[in-house]
Amino acid sequence: MSKYSIAKQCMADALAAADEENINHSDALEALIITAIAEMTTTAGATRTAEVIDYELRNISGVLDKDFLRAR
Repeated sequence: MSKYSIAKQCMADALAAADEENINHSDALEALIITAIAEMTTTAGATRTAEVIDYELRNISGVLDKDFLRAR
């Protein structure tokens, strides 16, 4: 199982739990982002975390199709 497969499963599980608790998906996803940033900062450091976030934000328009680059 790839790291992206694990992440996608965790996200699906979180959204299913949000449904059970009547929590809006965007609110649950916001909490996931905030929690992931905090955890990554602890494990990978602030600089690497900022680099990843910066890269993703610069490509948020979807111009670059990254899905083919990521193992599923």
